[in-house]
Parts: sequence; structure tokens; C-alpha cells
Amino acid sequence: MKYTIYTAVIILLLFTGCGKNTVLTPPDVPPETPSSIIFGTDQTLDIVTWNILNFPTPATNILALAAMIPALHAEVIAFQEIDDTQAFYNMAATIPYYNAFVSTINTNDTNLGYLYDTRTVTVNANYPIYTNESNPFPRRPYVLDITWQNQQYYIINNHLKAYDDNVIDPTDSWDNERRRQLACQKLDQYVTNTLPDKNVIILGDMNDQIQDPPAYNVFMTFINKPLEYLFADMPLALNPIDINFSYPSTRSNIDHILISNELFDDFADGGSYCHTILAESWLGSWLTYKTSISDHRPVGIRLAQPTIKIKP
Repeated sequence: MKYTIYTAVIILLLFTGCGKNTVLTPPDVPPETPSSIIFGTDQTLDIVTWNILNFPTPATNILALAAMIPALHAEVIAFQEIDDTQAFYNMAATIPYYNAFVSTINTNDTNLGYLYDTRTVTVNANYPIYTNESNPFPRRPYVLDITWQNQQYYIINNHLKAYDDNVIDPTDSWDNERRRQLACQKLDQYVTNTLPDKNVIILGDMNDQIQDPPAYNVFMTFINKPLEYLFADMPLALNPIDINFSYPSTRSNIDHILISNELFDDFADGGSYCHTILAESWLGSWLTYKTSISDHRPVGIRLAQPTIKIKP
């Protein structure tokens, strides 16, 4: 990685299986899109992480979810908790200009997937990593290698082990915090050994909080390397108010977006930021959204570039 750091980034922290789908009949989109769900712009690379709660449950409103996705105006959306792969592909096929990929390596657990905008993104490859390591990764990380504006990016989608007691037990290999801690260490190793000097974005449902004290913070592998990594959502975690929580049920932030230092410049640009997307506004209330879509809000990152993308 490049050895560089930018004052603007520090100030920000202080203050604050595969498939290609055929496009079918688009879903009915409400004429007035709630402003709080619009995230992307035509001048930025916009990437979102979204846990969609055992998709689809009997209560899932698939039509509403399919309508929300293009309203986000994002190049890539990384999903967690896809229980029915075919149902996900079927939904994706109704969304104009978006194609889907789902990793099916997690045969006994929920899967990870992506939707991407075919007008602005070229997918070079998609693949799981650490395929034989179920201890740190009950859901194996899923890489999407893309090109946008002639730049290559590697997105690593994760859903780490859940539950905790705020104690990292190094003597218990099945301790949940220890498993998340080990997962972070292995992700760091993968980036260092496989993707040096690449534009890397690690994201997903990480099931822990990045602002925890060091004694039980499972993310210290990344936090201790501020010249190499930056949690783009750290300002949200350090400002615990309702509109910032990605997991409102426990008033916490457990869905994260981490960038490598190759992207520090882009993120320090005035047009870039990371925030929690108030997806419940689409359905009018948190209770309706939680029942019919997910108990997680999506979290997105906007990365500015000197060139302009045009979405037809």
C-alpha cells in the first residue's frame, strides 16, 4: 500500500454462485422517492452494504425491496443473509440495469451476494476466500472485483459471527469475539499478501462495534494501522444518535465500511462521505420496514473521482 495520510481524513474522524439476469418488467416505483433513501450521485462511486434478514422471510415485501434498490442510485450493493438464492436472482431480474451474483459456498448458512449497475460497472471476477476456514468465517468472505471509471476496485463482503459478552477469550477458539478478531486478522493478511497497492473496500455485517475500548475491540488489527486502513463509518459510531444507527434494535452500529489507504484521497474529497441510509422512510415507519424488509439499515460510502460517470 502507499504510505500516505491526509489531514482531511483525520479531521473527519475527530469531528464527527454467479449469474447474469435478464431485465424484465420493472417494479412499480412510487412517484415521490423519499429523499432520505437517495444516496448515490452521477459524479461518485457509490457502494452500499445491506443485511436483508434471511431473505426472503414470509413477511418480506419483495416488490418494495426491488423498488428501493434503484432508488439508492448505487453502483454496487453488497447483501448479507440471502437464504433463497433463486428468489434473490428472480428479484434482481425485475430491476432494470442491475445484475446479481450470489456466493453459494455457505451451504448451511445464509449467503452473501451483490447487485451492480451494468451501466457504470464492469465485473472482472467474483469469488469467495478462506473457503476452508469456518471458524473465523461462518459465512466465507465474498470478493467482487470491479472496474469503474477505468479504475479497479476490490470489494470484500462479510457477515461475521454474531453475539458477544464483551470479552475476547484467547484460550477459547470458539469464543465469538475471538472468532471476529481472528477474521479481521485474516482479512488484513489477505489484503496485505494478495491485494497490495489495490483499491480495497471491506464491508458487511461485522456484528460488533468499532468504537469499543481496545480491551475488547475485535477490530484493533485495522484500527492499529491508521496509515493503511480507515473505517469510513467511524464518525457515525462516535456520534450515537438515532439516525446513525445501522442496527436500531440495540441502538448500535454493527455494519461497517473499511477502506485501504489507496482510497484515502478519494474519501478525503469534499464530495465523499459515509452514512446510514434511512431506508424505513420508503415504507413510512421503522416498524413496517423491520417487519417487511430488515432489522438492519443499509450503510453507504460515496467516493469522489475526478471524472464524471453518466447513468443513462
